[in-house]
Amino acid sequence: MKDQERKIEDSAREEKLHNKVWLAGLGVYAKGGDELNQLSSKGKAMYNDLIEQGRGVESELKERIHTTRIHKSVSAEERAHQLVQKMVGMDNERLDSIDDKIDQLTANIEALLERREAKK
Repeated sequence: MKDQERKIEDSAREEKLHNKVWLAGLGVYAKGGDELNQLSSKGKAMYNDLIEQGRGVESELKERIHTTRIHKSVSAEERAHQLVQKMVGMDNERLDSIDDKIDQLTANIEALLERREAKK
């Protein structure tokens, strides 16, 4: 349980870091935009290079955020599954076995009812 909490806290910290990096990049963009008119052609080329590098970092960050969200979702599903098992007091195999038995009983009852109707 503590491992999952730690993973969630780590993910939250990582997401905050991603957000700060994103905001810093936006700050660079805003500051650069204001100063772009004052730059030489070499400076403009460097500014355009920064934009391209930023695009690469952005896609990388989006992928990491997506992966983090998937891990959080899977972790939440696992926790919910464990809680259901604790509440019910049975594991999946036993629940599946009971479900199969209920299906078989239902089929037997339907067959008996059909025979009964056929006799009438």
